Amino acid sequence: MINNIYKYPRLYLNAAFEKNAIISLLPEHVHYLKNVLRKKAGDYLRVFNGADGEWLASIEEIDKKSCDIALDKCLRHQDAKKPLLHLYFSPIKKQRMDFLIEKSVELGVTDLHPVLMARSVIRQINKERMKAQIIEAVEQCERLDIPKLHGIKNFSKLLAEHDFNIPLYACLERESRANPISSYVMRGDIGFIIGGEGGFDDNERAMIIENDKVTSINLGYNILRAETAAIVCLSYVNLSRL
Repeated sequence: MINNIYKYPRLYLNAAFEKNAIISLLPEHVHYLKNVLRKKAGDYLRVFNGADGEWLASIEEIDKKSCDIALDKCLRHQDAKKPLLHLYFSPIKKQRMDFLIEKSVELGVTDLHPVLMARSVIRQINKERMKAQIIEAVEQCERLDIPKLHGIKNFSKLLAEHDFNIPLYACLERESRANPISSYVMRGDIGFIIGGEGGFDDNERAMIIENDKVTSINLGYNILRAETAAIVCLSYVNLSRL
């Protein structure tokens, strides 16, 4: 059974974990296990809660509307606290936003910060939908921790409130004073800010360049979409931390 452990479905549960605890699942989990995966009593799954590691659980009973599981044993203990990896981004169109969220979670982002910029086409976010996307991505990529989704704020407020004990790198295309991202080794707490559709406007670029606590970087010769820029930044941090 242990050899096939990663074949078991994996669910995030908002519940406290301890050995032999019985947990009643939410309706959406019941539907997924019974109607999608066709699971039955006695089948196994993996569960995690973002705090107590990952556990092997068995289905005690399941019907159309309810499912109880029993926690059998801890498979993986919760990771030690990792360096923070902040991503500040302008809300973008739906499919591209979905992609940005999913890949950012897979690449280890710890904090997601939507930021309203002068050229932001999307001015509001569906926070509950984004939280659900974060959870789904965490379930799929085997992470144990849950990235934090922060409230939306204006660009100027971001620069005023950022904790500058955490280095902040701004991705600026066509900026001669911006060094390539490869000029930096990134191992501690880090933040990146990327422009949205159309990039930063002139005023925002000036605010970035004039702020001596923000480091301007470039990501290469080509102009990248917002979601691509996010992937480049987060991937580089992953490689730097190996």
